[in-house]
Amino acid sequence: MSLLAVVCLASSARADVVTLKNGDRITGALVTIKGGTLTLKSDTLGTTSVPLANVATYSAEKPVEVITKGQEPVQGTLAITPSGDFLVTVNGQAQTIPAAKVDTIMPAADYQKLIVEAPNLWQAWSGNASLGYSVQSGNQHTNNLATSLSAVRERQAAPIFSPHWRTNFSFTSLFSHASEDGSTVTSRTLTANLTQDYLVTADNFLFVLGQANHVSTQGLYLQQTYGGGYGRSLVKNARTTFSVTAGPTYVQEKFFTGLLTQTAEALVAETLGSQITKQVRIDHYFQFYPDLINRGEYRFNTSTVFSVKLTNKFSVNASVLDLYLSNPPPSDQKNNISFSTGIGYSF
Repeated sequence: MSLLAVVCLASSARADVVTLKNGDRITGALVTIKGGTLTLKSDTLGTTSVPLANVATYSAEKPVEVITKGQEPVQGTLAITPSGDFLVTVNGQAQTIPAAKVDTIMPAADYQKLIVEAPNLWQAWSGNASLGYSVQSGNQHTNNLATSLSAVRERQAAPIFSPHWRTNFSFTSLFSHASEDGSTVTSRTLTANLTQDYLVTADNFLFVLGQANHVSTQGLYLQQTYGGGYGRSLVKNARTTFSVTAGPTYVQEKFFTGLLTQTAEALVAETLGSQITKQVRIDHYFQFYPDLINRGEYRFNTSTVFSVKLTNKFSVNASVLDLYLSNPPPSDQKNNISFSTGIGYSF
């Protein structure tokens, strides 16, 4: 017997084995069975998908979790019957589950990690950070610093859905200092947003949020917003995500003049992310807050970031941030628009 044959036999002895109707055999570790397709992963072939209609026999080495429609999951060893249904053996007792009733089959260990195990607070975050700085020197000396952070924490992508939490956090700071002939002008903009979503279904979620804004050009020392509501993902695919949210909010604003206001506002918002090409991406959000007590008053926050990937982790980006307030103190601006460029890092 050749060494290659011995290696193949040893490999197949430790792996799941699929025998196709044409006589071919494929070995590997089960990833999922879903939508009429069996997916395996092996060291030699990588990830391989096979239509169940082409499978003659299949046996899984390790226990699997069979998620059925409208019933509790079943855990046991798995085989495929000649009729295409699934034979599951639990504690020595075999039961046949019709293929039409099965939503997903996956390794039991993976299922338990997905449903039971929760990551630590500092784990499972993804997002990007950006830094930009510019200096101009002449008759006027100007320094500008822009930083931003956007991060999402959600459980790993899974072939089945179960209700779960998702956390979104963003922070932006813009500092500008200009001096000429002994006089100086300084402006500061800081925004922070924390949103906690609870996904009821794959596309529908409830949310609570907290926001804090500091905008010196509007005379706004601190604006605090707390609220919640309902959201829905309208588009969600490999290249584009688009969602809308709405709900009531409570707002407190403190101005540099000492003026303190409190009111209730509605929130209507949209969020868009689009991977235009492999290197080019655009991210955008718009939040509109009509005042529910002081009719005719409103505000909005909107941001658009255009980024071009340089490497797997680094990118260059350009962004615009617009914070509008319809009722600032008389001497301050209603609109605060900032443009910035920088280097981004993805994590």
